[in-house]
Amino acid sequence: MESARRDFFFRNRRWFLLALFVLVFFGMGFVSAPVGERLAHFFASHVPGTSLALWRHAAYAVSAALVALGAFWRTWGTSYLTTSVVQDRQMHTDRLLADGPYRYSRNPLYFGNILFSIGIGMLLVPIACLVLIIGMWILVRLFIRDEEAGLEATKAESYRAYRAAVPRLFPAFRARIPAAGARPRWLQGFCGEALLWALAVAETGMAVTLDPAWLHDRLLWAFVIALGLYLWARSSTRKPAPGNTA
Repeated sequence: MESARRDFFFRNRRWFLLALFVLVFFGMGFVSAPVGERLAHFFASHVPGTSLALWRHAAYAVSAALVALGAFWRTWGTSYLTTSVVQDRQMHTDRLLADGPYRYSRNPLYFGNILFSIGIGMLLVPIACLVLIIGMWILVRLFIRDEEAGLEATKAESYRAYRAAVPRLFPAFRARIPAAGARPRWLQGFCGEALLWALAVAETGMAVTLDPAWLHDRLLWAFVIALGLYLWARSSTRKPAPGNTA
């Protein structure tokens, strides 16, 4: 009973994340003048000699870059854990994974969540953007709290040493611990995070062309393909490697 209370947010993280995205996308929706468009209009009117189109390109490029960076950190972390572990409701604390991105941050997947939330937030109206970023930050803190409690309970001594060396969320500029020799499965990691990469590609197309179809028709088809890749990645790992999850 105590364990169930301790990891409640971790075990149900997918539902909390789903509720957050439903709230900001359907409860608040896409209306005129999202954050990216507001920024473009602001800079176009305050920077002489520049056009609105230029700043619209820049705003969507920044948004796409943030989503892509978030996808990269999640892909890097997933390639060491496998999608089965990342999406598992059960906490895997029988082995402490301290390789790849986990040499820079104890929670690189959650760091990726923060980055892509900011990127997606630029496509939303200000209040929805604010709710998404703050909501994601709160959820990430709760997920980390639950996971750290589990690691502390099972790997107290080794985890304390790891915790003392590696930052909790925001990555260090250089690796804080030596490589342990684990090998990443990049294809499996990419397919597991394909939905984020689809969004990054769609936003990049929008940044280049300013064609709304990239965020509507093309994004829908990209998500269909990405969903297939994700399902393959999740089912392809028969013996997942235990460790930190997100």
